[in-house]
Amino acid sequence: MDARLKRQKRHRIKILIGVVVIGLLVAVYGVRSYQKNELLLSKSTAQSEQETSSETSSSKIYVHVTGAVNQPGVYQLKADARGIDAVNAAKGLTGDANGDAVNLASKLKDGQKLNIPTKSQTQQVQTAGTASEAKVNLNTATKEQLMALPGIGEVLAQNIIDYREKNGAFSDPAEIKNVNRIGDKLYEQLKDLIVV
Repeated sequence: MDARLKRQKRHRIKILIGVVVIGLLVAVYGVRSYQKNELLLSKSTAQSEQETSSETSSSKIYVHVTGAVNQPGVYQLKADARGIDAVNAAKGLTGDANGDAVNLASKLKDGQKLNIPTKSQTQQVQTAGTASEAKVNLNTATKEQLMALPGIGEVLAQNIIDYREKNGAFSDPAEIKNVNRIGDKLYEQLKDLIVV
């Protein structure tokens, strides 16, 4: 009987050792699987946060609103913002603003400057457009006279003055396209209103 009890005891020990080994293997596999899932989850979370961050930065634009608005300045707007959104961000038009002079329904671009002229500025430009002798002379115009032109704010007016001081008198109205930040599109708006 002693031999039989010893065999049963050894058999139980072997079973116990087998159960412990299997338990350790399951535990090690479970920990590794958990760590692997955690790593994948943290990578996924980091990627998701990075995508959200880049979406947020690309879904915003900055627009410089100037002229006849209550609070001129640079405003951060949604990427699909329109002119009216920029005016609203600048706390609306002033009493002497000519909101009809600018297309407030047009989509804005990042870095764009939106200048709202006053009624008197618009009237000066209209007068200049109807009487050829009243056209703005690029070589003699003051900063204020240049600012009365559509699309020309304080900075562009100063750029025109700086250009003519550095390079001499304009020899052709189209030469205004050589001025920093004045391109073909703006020139098309100005060509009938300027002379040299």
